[in-house]
Amino acid sequence: MIQVAPNTVVKLAYQLRNEPNGEIVDEATADSPFPFLFGHQNVLPKFEDNLRGKFTGSTFEFVLSPEDGYGVYDETAVIQLAKEMFSVDGVVQEDLMAIGTILPLQDDRGNPFQGRVVAVENEAVTVDLNHPLAGKELHFSGTILDIRDAHPIELEHGHVHENGNHHH
Repeated sequence: MIQVAPNTVVKLAYQLRNEPNGEIVDEATADSPFPFLFGHQNVLPKFEDNLRGKFTGSTFEFVLSPEDGYGVYDETAVIQLAKEMFSVDGVVQEDLMAIGTILPLQDDRGNPFQGRVVAVENEAVTVDLNHPLAGKELHFSGTILDIRDAHPIELEHGHVHENGNHHH
C-alpha cells in the first residue's frame, strides 16, 4: 500500500476553517477533490508535514499557526495607490476600485500576487497586499482519497497532470 511521500500525487477532500467549528472558508469534496504533487512546494510545508506517511482512507485534523500558514498580518502591506493607477487608456476603471475587489498584480520580477481593495477615497485607493488568511489559524480536516506515484512528466513540471496528460 502506497503512502503519502515525496513524488506521489495525493488527492484529498478537506475543509478549512479559521476557528475550530467556524465557517468553512475553503473546501474540496470527494466529487471535486484537491490533487497535489507532494514534496514540490505546491502547498504549505507544514500542511505536507501533517500528511506525510498517511494512507488512502486516512483522516486528518490539524491546526497551522499564522507563521506556518500565510504569515502574520503585516500592517505595512496595506498601501495607498493613486486613482490614476486604475486607468486603462486614460479612463479610470471605477469597477476595479470597489471595496472587496481582488486585484491581480505583479512584482518587479513579474511574479503574480493579489491585493484586495479595502477603502476608496477622493484621490487614493487603499489596497491590502496581505494574503486573505494572513494572521489566522488554519484548521484543516479531511480524508486522503487516493495516492499514486507521480508520472515522469508531473515530476518534470512539478505539478499534477490528470491521467498523466499535459494541460496548462
